[in-house]
Amino acid sequence: MSPIRLCILVAALGTLLAGCQVRDDDPYAMRERELEARVDRLDQVFKNQSLQGLSQRIDALQEQVKQLQGEVEVLEHDTDLSKKQQHDLYQDLDKRLQKLEMGLSNQQAPAAGPVEAPPATTAAATPGGGVDDAVYQKDFNLLKQGRFAEAIKGFRSFQKQYPNSNLQPNAAFWTGEAYYQNGDFQTALATFKKMIKEYPKSNKVSDAALKVGYCQYELQQWSAAKQTLSAVVKDYPGSSAAGLAQQRLQRMQDEGH
Repeated sequence: MSPIRLCILVAALGTLLAGCQVRDDDPYAMRERELEARVDRLDQVFKNQSLQGLSQRIDALQEQVKQLQGEVEVLEHDTDLSKKQQHDLYQDLDKRLQKLEMGLSNQQAPAAGPVEAPPATTAAATPGGGVDDAVYQKDFNLLKQGRFAEAIKGFRSFQKQYPNSNLQPNAAFWTGEAYYQNGDFQTALATFKKMIKEYPKSNKVSDAALKVGYCQYELQQWSAAKQTLSAVVKDYPGSSAAGLAQQRLQRMQDEGH
C-alpha cells in the first residue's frame, strides 16, 4: 500500500471513531443517566422500606412485651389475692374458734359435777377448761406462729392424750390445716375427710369441706374439686366457706379447669 493511501485510511478511521464518541447532549446518554438515577431512587426507597419494616417489627415486639408484663401483674395480683383469702379465712376461723371455746367453757361448768379444783394428776380428764384446754392452746399458738411441723406433732399428741375433750374436732381440723400450710396436700386431704366423717355435727365441717376442695385443687383433681366446692356453696349458703368456695370455682373457670 502506498503511503498516500495509508494516510487516507488512517484519517478516515479517526473520523469514524470520533463520530462514535458519546456527547453530553446525546439523547441516548441522557436517557441512560435518567434511568440510572431512577434505579438509585428506587434502591433507596427499598432500603427505607426495609428499615421501616424492621421498626414496625420492633414496635410489635415491644407491644407484646407490654402485654406479657400485664399478664404477669395479673398473675401476681391473683397470687396476692389468694394469700389474702387464706389469711382472711384463717382469721375468721380463729375468731369463731375463740367464741366456740368460750361457749364450751361456759356450758361445761354445770355438767362438770361439784365445783372443785381437780388434782393436777386428773385435770386432763376434764374437757373444755382444764389441762386439755391449755395444751390445745399451746398447739394452736404453734400453728399461728407458722411452726407447722411442731403444731402437727402437738395436735396428734393432744388427740391421743385427751380423747374425750370437746376440743377434739378443732384439733383434728387444725391438724389438717397445718398439713395444708406445710404443703402436704395429700395428707391434709385425708385429715380433713376423716375429721368430717368422725365429727359430722361439728360447726367446723363446712370449713373442713372447703379445705377438702382446696386440697383437691392443689392436687389438680379438677373434677373432684369442682364437685366439692359446688357442694359447699349449696350446703352452706351465706357462710364464709360458701363465699370462698364460690371464689375458687370462679378462679378454676378463669383458669380453664
